[in-house]
Amino acid sequence: MVVPARRSFLVGPVSFKGPCASARVTVQILGKIMAPPATASAWSGGRNRQQQWLMFYRPCVESAPTALKLVGCNNLELRGFSSKDSPQMHIAILESSGVNVWGLTITAPGNSPNTDGIHVGRSQNVRITSSRIGTGDDCISISSGSRFVTVDGVQCGPGHGVSIGSLGKNGAAAAVEYVDVKNVHFTNTMNGARIKTWEGGRGYARSISFTNMEFDNVDNPVLIDQFYTASASKLGVEISNATYTNLRGTSSRPTAVSFVCGGGGSCTDIHVNSMVITGSGGRRTVARCRNAKVATSGQVYPQIPCS
Repeated sequence: MVVPARRSFLVGPVSFKGPCASARVTVQILGKIMAPPATASAWSGGRNRQQQWLMFYRPCVESAPTALKLVGCNNLELRGFSSKDSPQMHIAILESSGVNVWGLTITAPGNSPNTDGIHVGRSQNVRITSSRIGTGDDCISISSGSRFVTVDGVQCGPGHGVSIGSLGKNGAAAAVEYVDVKNVHFTNTMNGARIKTWEGGRGYARSISFTNMEFDNVDNPVLIDQFYTASASKLGVEISNATYTNLRGTSSRPTAVSFVCGGGGSCTDIHVNSMVITGSGGRRTVARCRNAKVATSGQVYPQIPCS
């Protein structure tokens, strides 16, 4: 299917339903496809109402309103794609394997809520590379059931950074492992490298690495938060084998690093290897810890008080 160049098309909610007989399916968008306005009757009928704009799928999976939803897609390539001003999530990759995403441009106002750039859930062997993402929420979010995910060479900002989670909402079991985030440049974002879990959740987030991160005026450059929207100290999703290597840049706030974990050993085997994050103009920054077990090596600033 080809959308011709230098043409614009108005497209309502549509689902491309598998399984497909062809071994290779190609959708080539050379022109521009546009969604109907929010008041259009196209959004008001059937199961598609407010759920997704374009869906490629085998099963039907409910989620937040999404511009492009890819469900049950294996050996998928998405490249050179641009998305602007999605009502909520721009792209959701769900229950898929062998996904290669690169050369994307995703934009939305910095104050637009829940406009995640790329959301990955219940998927494995996913690569997201060489893309520019600026939204009002996570540039990239990786949720439960995901493993072997690589993010490499992404420009993020504005937005809420690259997030593992949130995990464990309403006591749910979570499982995320083997996530490699590297060569990401954050500019004027709320967060940078973030792992977020809900109080009282179960399961694990493990074998996660953040490497070669650059922060430019980021509110919370490095953040583990096991009290996402909560404040008590119940046990939560266990975070282990998280590694931060070669992190550089500036924080817009005095606290540049925050490892805030629940009790009972839910944050262990955390490593910080070579990190220098100052305030703008070289101002002093600090790190804070709660119930986290952290080992450091190389030059590390600010000093991690739970080392």
